[in-house]
Amino acid sequence: MYKQLLILMLSVLLSTIVNAQIPEKAFPLTNSLNDLWYKGETEKAIENSLELYKLYPPFLIENIHNTLAQQFQNKDAVHNSSVFIEQLYLRNNLTLNEIIRPIYLWNKVINTSDSEKLMGIVNELEKCLTDSSNYQSHTERYCLLVLNEMDSKMMGDKNTKKKLLLKVISNLETYPYLVQSVSGRKALERAWNRYLLAYSYFYLYSKFDNKEEYLMKASNYSPDKNDVEVKHAYSYEASLLAGNTGQIGFKMDYLNYLKAEKNTQKALILLTEIAFGEPSDNNLEAIQNYYHNLSLEKPFNDYWHQYINLNSTKAPNVKVVFPEGVLDLTEKPGRWIYIDVWGTWCSPCVKELPGLQSLFIKNSQDSKSKLSIYSFSFFSQNLVSFMNDNKYTFPVSEIDKPLNDAFEVTGYPTKILITPEGYYLKIPFNVDWKLYIKNYCLM
Repeated sequence: MYKQLLILMLSVLLSTIVNAQIPEKAFPLTNSLNDLWYKGETEKAIENSLELYKLYPPFLIENIHNTLAQQFQNKDAVHNSSVFIEQLYLRNNLTLNEIIRPIYLWNKVINTSDSEKLMGIVNELEKCLTDSSNYQSHTERYCLLVLNEMDSKMMGDKNTKKKLLLKVISNLETYPYLVQSVSGRKALERAWNRYLLAYSYFYLYSKFDNKEEYLMKASNYSPDKNDVEVKHAYSYEASLLAGNTGQIGFKMDYLNYLKAEKNTQKALILLTEIAFGEPSDNNLEAIQNYYHNLSLEKPFNDYWHQYINLNSTKAPNVKVVFPEGVLDLTEKPGRWIYIDVWGTWCSPCVKELPGLQSLFIKNSQDSKSKLSIYSFSFFSQNLVSFMNDNKYTFPVSEIDKPLNDAFEVTGYPTKILITPEGYYLKIPFNVDWKLYIKNYCLM
């Protein structure tokens, strides 16, 4: 995860999206904290934390909300983590305390068995909730963790819990980009808000009222393709709240409900959405079997193909020159096109290139293939020598920033699949991309 974040940071810098430099000293300070927390070296951890906060606050905030928060659920590390957050809060850094107050209060709930004290802490936590989502302080996350803690201790009355939950839902629903695609920091915030909203509605459905509306919203706000592109934005939430970073979200819960209610139309739509979001062999088999059992007139291949086009983006009207010829996207390609966007400076890209080469060779030898393979190189050094030294034969064209931006490339490697009708989608990071190609194209 951290490796992916660093690559994303580097790609942002190369694209000149941001101008600020991260102080070099911030990196060793960040790397030191986890070990200091685990060993219980509180004073040194506080000293490094306050210095890091002066140098580059985002690194400290991310570390506290993610790495430190996970240690509260580790029986071997919870005591040292608890001492650290208490002592850091007592340093009375007002701006920092505003950010860490929710995790500080969660810690107090973890460490109390007194019902009256717990209710007092919950009241304090509720005051931290403004009238919109609190992304920097992660307040909504800690409210949900407190609800889980109250459940495990069988403390707190139902009305208090529901009031807190509904306030969390109200805050999260104020986020303006819940249902539209965004990029950059907004994409991170969108994914974070959506996952917490999905979890909140599932909690509402499970603990208070079994209304289909709540389960449907839990499914709708579960990670979509845009969110999967920035999975790290909510994977800690999934781990902390649900203990699950594999099957993240609640689409399958809603699907099972729809099947039990014999609502075949809604079930088909949701199964298709699930398969499109994660085109694994199991998901493709499930949607194909379900579709065939409905005995619909339209062949499944046509149905699947149409769905992909409707949920993809029109490809840029460009022509890209390769030594082997021109990739012309000013007209409908008439066949599937796969484009790998990479650079010689990008170690994850370079690591995956042998796989791209093997796919290219295999595809070239298949006379019935309906796929063409290309690659874009961005900001590479000594590209020709690199290709020759590694004996790579797949087509490559060095692209400029305008073309890079035309496909909204913000991280590397980016894997783009273009439909025969000229619509494109991006394959998420850290997945079996060859499997995605195979099942999107129904190869």
